[in-house]
Amino acid sequence: MNIGVNQFCFPMTYDVRDAIAAAKRLGFDSIEVCFTAADGARPGGGVTDALDISGYHNRLLNMSSTKSDLKELRAIAGDNGIRISSVGGIVSFSIYPLTSTDPSVAEKSMDAVKKMLDAARELGADTVLVIPGMLTAGMRYEAAYDLAQQRVAELAAYAPDIQLAIENVWNGMLYSPLEMSRFVDGTGCANVGVYFDIANARRFGWPEQWIRTLGKRIRKFHCKDYRMSVDTINGFTNILDGDVDWPAVIAAIRETGYDGDLVVELVPPAHYLVENTLSYAQATLKTLLK
Repeated sequence: MNIGVNQFCFPMTYDVRDAIAAAKRLGFDSIEVCFTAADGARPGGGVTDALDISGYHNRLLNMSSTKSDLKELRAIAGDNGIRISSVGGIVSFSIYPLTSTDPSVAEKSMDAVKKMLDAARELGADTVLVIPGMLTAGMRYEAAYDLAQQRVAELAAYAPDIQLAIENVWNGMLYSPLEMSRFVDGTGCANVGVYFDIANARRFGWPEQWIRTLGKRIRKFHCKDYRMSVDTINGFTNILDGDVDWPAVIAAIRETGYDGDLVVELVPPAHYLVENTLSYAQATLKTLLK
């Protein structure tokens, strides 16, 4: 398995060039670059504010990026000798939810994910992280589920050569491995899978159980930890500092035969000694894999 890092681990003071250079300097095998709104100036609220990514802006990978921008981004990674593993981001979650019933918002959401898929192809990445919208109090659960599934299937058909990996997030839906499996299988698309966030699952159960149930559906992993005693979005922490049973998780991953990327995603990023915290996470994962 390879150990990668998500761009959101680096604070907004890091330009994407700085983040890529740091990822290579720290010895990561790959980096997941993040797609953002065009100017980064988007209202947050709740989750994204707590994670300190509401206004994050990637100048080379956003809603207004050009092919020239993508060419520059790929060249930066190439010059640093590091692979771009995937394209992530939160646009289809809190900015333009994929489950929106507002036609204008839904169109922007679909366009954003299509742009992410196009970018992945240009950047040589094999996977795009897709957050399947969010459930709100005024929605019918079944309707939101069906709408998200339908739109994911449409996006998968748009880019059959790219993996669409649905992340398990705190969006009010898909809170069990059985339901997530059903959602993925129900698209009928071979290029739809799961981007499994280990810590996101801990609040609702045991990640090792999710991993065994999801099995070959998993395309990538996000790695961080979670403290159950906090029981809010502020409970995320560095690997081994929370309540994830990491030996059990690694054993479950090995049982599935997975040999792809384990992507460190420490959000919010550290306020001080950012690269030290990432170096610790990487070294810890390497030790666990031994």
